[in-house]
Amino acid sequence: STINVLTPGNVLFLNALFPKSDTDDAKPVNKILGENYVETPYQPTSVFNISGMSYGALSKPAVKALSYGAKKANVWLNTGEGGVSPYHLESGCDLVVQIGTAKYGMRDEHGKLSEERLSYLASYEQVKMFEIKLSQGAKPGKGGILPAEKVTKEIASIRGIPVGRDSISPNYHEDIANIDDLLDMIIRVRRVAKKPVGIKLVLGDSQWLTDFCQTIHQRGLQSAPDFITLDSADGGTGAAPQTLMDYVGLPIRCSLPVVVDTLTEYCLRERIGVIVSGKLITPASVAWALSMGADYTVAARGFMFALGCVQSLQCNKNTCPTGVATHNKKLQRGLVWQHKANRVNNYVRNMLKELTQLAQSCGLIHPGQLRRNHVHLVTDYHQTQSLANLHPYKTPIKHTVEPANVNTKDLLNTARWHDVDSRVDDSDSIKA
Repeated sequence: STINVLTPGNVLFLNALFPKSDTDDAKPVNKILGENYVETPYQPTSVFNISGMSYGALSKPAVKALSYGAKKANVWLNTGEGGVSPYHLESGCDLVVQIGTAKYGMRDEHGKLSEERLSYLASYEQVKMFEIKLSQGAKPGKGGILPAEKVTKEIASIRGIPVGRDSISPNYHEDIANIDDLLDMIIRVRRVAKKPVGIKLVLGDSQWLTDFCQTIHQRGLQSAPDFITLDSADGGTGAAPQTLMDYVGLPIRCSLPVVVDTLTEYCLRERIGVIVSGKLITPASVAWALSMGADYTVAARGFMFALGCVQSLQCNKNTCPTGVATHNKKLQRGLVWQHKANRVNNYVRNMLKELTQLAQSCGLIHPGQLRRNHVHLVTDYHQTQSLANLHPYKTPIKHTVEPANVNTKDLLNTARWHDVDSRVDDSDSIKA
């Protein structure tokens, strides 16, 4: 072994007496996101995908490498909050479009969300979902800064901002001040896009989760996000304040059980998909997230390494020596995107291969079948405990909130954005 397996905090997967093989039964189907709630639901083909990294923060050849690598590996690529560039689109890979606090790529002249621009982006067939970003792993509670030297004419056009000036995104959505506002925004985006809409966040104070679930039941399941992307407090970017990187937010080891268990308690686990991000670089870390209840995982750091990142922490200075996070043509010369696209593809392929091997060793056909009882955690005294004992499965609470005496179509009509879903029948009623 390359590690001390008895180091506290290590996870150990329990092999079965009779493992599975590739010749066994057909693999189970991955979860469909937005099923029954949008005109175009999305069923990803891979449990491991590429997390948000925007064009502007990353260079043109880096984005092209990720895009073409995603297409080869048949995984989705999250655009990050910088908008949809031609380099995201040209490969034909599946895209998840992120909506940041500055609404880059879909903002009007006042910086507000433009439904016209949103509808235009949603018209691309390869755009599969939209993700409203509330917070990011390395810097929860902090907005973004794209320095003036990185705001080229092309990037300014894509984002809808002035050329050659610092672009600062707020640390919160100015049109989202509470849970009702958030659900209204989800309904609004879904009405325009007609595709799955979710939220991305780092979990800190978790009391809002209870209020969130109760409000969804009061308003109806159609108001819920189609997925939640949970980021980890130890997420990365070289452009984050050190204090926020080190001391703010919960890592996914703590937050993922809370999110999954709360959704389960409120009978929302089937309605809302769970996507997890945060230093998921190795097969063991991805398998842990799946066993704890994630439907899908996404990563950025591992793909940065595939692109050639050496962690020089110059992401916000336009001086990245490897060409990954700079628009300096001279520094970009070493990043040949065709070669790096192959490395992105190879990283995904090997990740999925090892995940499948791990699942088969546990007597399963597919890594998506991993559960808490398949994993033990090493404790402080060289003992191990099952994750199922450390984080017992929750029992759904029926009728947690009294259903409102109104049908779903009425609720949609009274929502702030007056969203009328043609899929809702008058006879449908809200069920908690």
